[in-house]
Amino acid sequence: MIVDSNGMRSALRAIPCVIALAGSALGASAFLLACSDDGDGARTPFVEDSGPEASLPEAGGPTDGPNPDARGPFDPSDEAVTCDASPCVTQIVAGDDHFCARISDGTVRCWGDNAKGQLGHEEAVEADAKPFVVNLADVTQISAARATTCARSGDGGVLCWGGNENGELGRELDPPFDEEAHPLPERVAIDAAVRVDVGQRSTCATTATGGVFCWGNDESAQLARGEPGGLGLAPAAADLGVAVKRTAAGIDTAFALASDGTLFTWGAVAGPTGILSGRVSSVTPSPIPSSVERLASVSTFAVSGPTPGRIPPDALPWMPPPPPNQHACAVANGDVYCWGKSERGALGTGLPDSLVALPTLARLGTRAYAQQVAVGGETTCARLTDGTVACTGENVRGQLGTGAAGPFSSTFTGASTLSGRAVQVAVAKETVCALVQGGTVACWGGNAHGELGLGIQDDEAHPSATKVTF
Repeated sequence: MIVDSNGMRSALRAIPCVIALAGSALGASAFLLACSDDGDGARTPFVEDSGPEASLPEAGGPTDGPNPDARGPFDPSDEAVTCDASPCVTQIVAGDDHFCARISDGTVRCWGDNAKGQLGHEEAVEADAKPFVVNLADVTQISAARATTCARSGDGGVLCWGGNENGELGRELDPPFDEEAHPLPERVAIDAAVRVDVGQRSTCATTATGGVFCWGNDESAQLARGEPGGLGLAPAAADLGVAVKRTAAGIDTAFALASDGTLFTWGAVAGPTGILSGRVSSVTPSPIPSSVERLASVSTFAVSGPTPGRIPPDALPWMPPPPPNQHACAVANGDVYCWGKSERGALGTGLPDSLVALPTLARLGTRAYAQQVAVGGETTCARLTDGTVACTGENVRGQLGTGAAGPFSSTFTGASTLSGRAVQVAVAKETVCALVQGGTVACWGGNAHGELGLGIQDDEAHPSATKVTF
């Protein structure tokens, strides 16, 4: 039963998808599912999965959230920065252990871990606890994931730096991937990009016509080029068949948000590696995009990287490790829906240990809508229409921003120590940063790599928001 601030609903409209992950004596894994059909029906030209049909209970959808009439109309638009500060930050992004900020003058500043050169230093150093100015100008948009950072310039070019283990930088070399640090931004061989999105093992750029060019790891067909490929594939068009606004990618599963608000996934879409697909499939991997179930009118979404799964106390040495925890969340009609695998409450469903195949309504605990969702590690945060930030999941480093570190939360909790109206939020593995409307940035959580931008590194918990010094 779903409860909101107006009281308890009188009827149960949705039976959630239930999944059990069982390890056999041979170490194999089996998934048991009881899920619902997509109530929206086919709305795209994509070929649907050819697996067997099942008789399933009626699904809930995005309308299962609080009554929109009680909260007023939802506006998914991003809120503008007013630039009361100097320098004025207009965008923030997060990798695993680093953050970058785009400044109003078109420059970029990064801080945190720099083992792979992801901060843009001319020489890779262990970390930089103060924001470092990257040697770039006329930057209109930035993106980061793991240890890789990319920027879109005003002329439509894409430049990337940092980690390149899977060919995320799009370098035209033989081999195009390596374990080295790449601290200097390098131009990718594509033009006319309007957006770049760094994934966990691949990178994609979107064009003005909605086309997508991707490069990097294709071992699970996540580059949408037909049969699965290998590592370090050069930039080439992805065969998606729909106009795309933006993309994202987990380790093995790729995502694209279409202009009509439909969210698609492809790559690993079933089994232990396909838990992010958000749909039921009998075939994996698949290069053919299909829509995520239970969602419509998606305005934004986010995909986390992996964290190690919990090893059962009775596990034997020869048994394979459990699948990693990784999850995705989307904002649909102002409500947050999450799916995937979390052992620390990052799905926001009220359950501490969750393996959820299909998007499930998260408990925001407020009448405000969500305009943005951000994920990292075992933490999920939402930026709300009332200017606040609410987070769920891990809190051992104070990631919830409540002023006290401690146990995780399986429902969203307000980051009460944040001052000012938040217009963006970014989440790393153990740290959260928020962009305040005046153009300043405040962060809380872990600081092992200098992620708080305070000029120091430490292993302490920082549960209260502190201002980044630029």
